[in-house]
Amino acid sequence: MGTIYKLTEKVKKYILNIKQKNPRLSCRKIANLVSVKFKYNVSKSGVNFVLKNAGLSLPVGRRRKKRRGKVEAGGLGAIFLKAADYLLGGTHLFSGSVKDRLQSPPTHLLSKTEALLYGPLFFDLHIQPQVEHNSGLWALISQNFVREDMLSYLSEIERVKPLFVDLYKIISSIFKEVRYVKLTLSEDTNIFLDGQLHTIWSTPNIPYDFSANIYNISTYVDKYFSGKNPFILFTAPGYDVPIKEFFDLIRVLSSPEQSTLKFAFYGNKSEELELKKIETGKRCFLFGLWPWQFIEHRKVKSLGDFQPYFCEPLKKNIYVANAEIELLQPKENKGVTLKGCALKLSLAEKIGLVVLGNCEYSQLAPEQMLDAYVSRWPNLQEGFQDYSRKVELFTYTASSQRFFSVEQVHFDKEKLQTINDLLHYYLLLLDAYVKWHFFPSGFEEKDFSFFKEHFYGLRAKIRKEKQRLVFSFKPPSKYPFLKELEYACRRVNEREILLPQNMRLWCHI
Repeated sequence: MGTIYKLTEKVKKYILNIKQKNPRLSCRKIANLVSVKFKYNVSKSGVNFVLKNAGLSLPVGRRRKKRRGKVEAGGLGAIFLKAADYLLGGTHLFSGSVKDRLQSPPTHLLSKTEALLYGPLFFDLHIQPQVEHNSGLWALISQNFVREDMLSYLSEIERVKPLFVDLYKIISSIFKEVRYVKLTLSEDTNIFLDGQLHTIWSTPNIPYDFSANIYNISTYVDKYFSGKNPFILFTAPGYDVPIKEFFDLIRVLSSPEQSTLKFAFYGNKSEELELKKIETGKRCFLFGLWPWQFIEHRKVKSLGDFQPYFCEPLKKNIYVANAEIELLQPKENKGVTLKGCALKLSLAEKIGLVVLGNCEYSQLAPEQMLDAYVSRWPNLQEGFQDYSRKVELFTYTASSQRFFSVEQVHFDKEKLQTINDLLHYYLLLLDAYVKWHFFPSGFEEKDFSFFKEHFYGLRAKIRKEKQRLVFSFKPPSKYPFLKELEYACRRVNEREILLPQNMRLWCHI
């Protein structure tokens, strides 16, 4: 029956407290926690005896059924912080440093590090995570998370003094923003890309809103130019006349000859941050062409019949037609013929967008081009409106000179004495990053407590799809920030954030 007669009231109270906070913990797990905390062994049957007397034990053979498919919990608005962290690569770098410094690193290192980072937020929100483990996504929504585990792990790493310096250096480096990429195509040909790869620019005078941190843009460049994925721009550059640099890029990416592309990353103060060279041959290149672009400098060579098509990335039925269009560059009197497909949301509407590329249909079918494009840029008209609004704001207002900086977070760095202090500081920096990059202009002025109350504490459902982990927010009735939440979800979905097991993060209401 166990050793219940040896258990003090303090131990019994501890067992009951742990079970009430974490109902899914097994008796064996609780017994292990007791052993760690009180330095003596107790059997799982002894734990069960205590729980049974308190009415907290499940009858044998009557275990709760695991919920599969969908889970729901409060406080999952903090996924915005998680999204920022994955773009920055913070907890991955933290975990790597811990692994290098500890002689015997614990298992589930990344989950434990995330628990340290987000745990205080969840406790402040008075949220007890009680949903099933989901793809190792988040220790805080895992049945294995308990506060005692978190404190034990924190105590272990606090004893390793060099880790404090490691983590401080990581935090100091990962927030470097890339405003633009100077892409050298040949000795005398350079073009510029914004940090988020919306389009091509003739000069580096690019809106700061399109900046990305160096880890994120470097990952994009590797994916699109070193891997097999097509390089996808949101839109062709310009409105009336296609620019020469656009044709230069198409020419180089369409050539079968091997070439060396040089990517120089520049910060918000036009300082060079990093240089990357990639050997490449012919690359598949896709972009969006809008109905109002290049009207006098394009020729429709062919347009097929519109056919119904279920677009998996958009989760909706649309209509698509094969399209072949020639674009003309008037200054050089040159043209290029590109293939792709036109789309309509309904047959009665006009063409909403044409996705074009330098690929042959034998390489990518028109529908595959469309799916690849909307997977990368899912917001279409709303996305273009947001893009245009930011360009206009940068062009005509003084606020265009404002850009994200860690100095915006007012924090006394002399208070950084422990690893726990560093993680708290990093959480505040993530909060500032979320406000700047995901939410509408003006919200960067709101403090952390405002976001904790109105956004991070939101309830959501989580479900798995084929290659996506979907967070469906469930705001309370008369929620005053619905439009802002919708806007943030769209911006997150554009950033192509990959979670564990290569699952794409997707947010909606």
